[in-house]
Amino acid sequence: MPAKTYIYCDYAAGGPPRAEVFEAMRAHAFTHFANPGAHHPLAYVAKHEMVALHERAARVLGVDSREVIFTSGGTEGDILALRGVMARRANGRDELVVSAIEHHAVLLCAEQLGREGFKVKFAPVTPQGVVDFNALRKLVGEKTALVSIMLANNETGVIQPVSEIAKVAHAAGAKFHCDAVQGFGKLPIKPREMGCDLLSLAGAKFGGPRGTGLLYNEMTNRLEPQIVGGPQEWGYRAGTEDISGQAGITLALELAEAEREKVWPRVAKIRDALEATLKKKLGGKIRVNGEGAPRLPNISNVSFIGIEGQALGIELGEQGFCVGLGSACAPGETDPSHVLRAMGLSWEDAQGCIRISFGADIKEADGERLAELCVANYLKLAELA
Repeated sequence: MPAKTYIYCDYAAGGPPRAEVFEAMRAHAFTHFANPGAHHPLAYVAKHEMVALHERAARVLGVDSREVIFTSGGTEGDILALRGVMARRANGRDELVVSAIEHHAVLLCAEQLGREGFKVKFAPVTPQGVVDFNALRKLVGEKTALVSIMLANNETGVIQPVSEIAKVAHAAGAKFHCDAVQGFGKLPIKPREMGCDLLSLAGAKFGGPRGTGLLYNEMTNRLEPQIVGGPQEWGYRAGTEDISGQAGITLALELAEAEREKVWPRVAKIRDALEATLKKKLGGKIRVNGEGAPRLPNISNVSFIGIEGQALGIELGEQGFCVGLGSACAPGETDPSHVLRAMGLSWEDAQGCIRISFGADIKEADGERLAELCVANYLKLAELA
């Protein structure tokens, strides 16, 4: 019996590596296997290629190659940024400001820092999921060491005005970190132009290999390393470098940026058509979370009133569509989304959400079919509720 074919609609949680990326990794695994820190001809070849990969990644981001730190993913990048800045207590600053809708990599690290004696403040958001600027300004002050706000939310796709947020941080003498994991490849991302002192990326979100990431660290920043044991990655991340992984994420960066303006407007039309169908056929029985705010072109977070999103997700899975319920990194699978709760949704409405996140390969017919199935399944589940 042939394996069932699924339409994958959970790219916000991560997607497959591109074929070109996989081939680049395979080639590097067999040709650049020597330890770049050794002292013999093959080690020098590996070292030269590693330097070239840093330079290529830096060109995509418009930064200096010495500002690129390759990591194991967005989580490690976030933690190195937060702990690396806070541990230095520069100029006696010991306060961290994050938003209430950050990824759990930031939120849980912030909570841990709070238990270690740092003061952590959480900026609220509007009902559309945008950081409340008036509240943020009141939270950032002379004791603030770091402000960490994501570029685009991983659950709703809502885009934050990070350049303006960076100005708030810098006006108070604080550093600004941006978790840009969801945004790269869909939005123009140049850390310097955005006002970022630090910026995190994850390869699996834009066609790169899982287990790869990148942290931009402005050259004058000094971070406290979190993985010690050697001088690798400018002394900020010890351990023999994974040149194969670095090659994979670097090529993925280049390919994603090159096709950004061509691919995602088409995907946005499919997402918008899906939402239009749901609103037309279900009306007040649904809520598009984040609607009215700028959003990524591929994410739709919808609350289906009166049913559980998990039940809808199971039905869609049986019918060949893989959708998400929220963050794939949430600590409790049955907990309602902290993002939606911060936006003011009730417990029940937050429990009724699903997250649809398309990839570049989504077809118009698949979007239409998914919308029809959401409507049919909702009507069936609502009768059983």
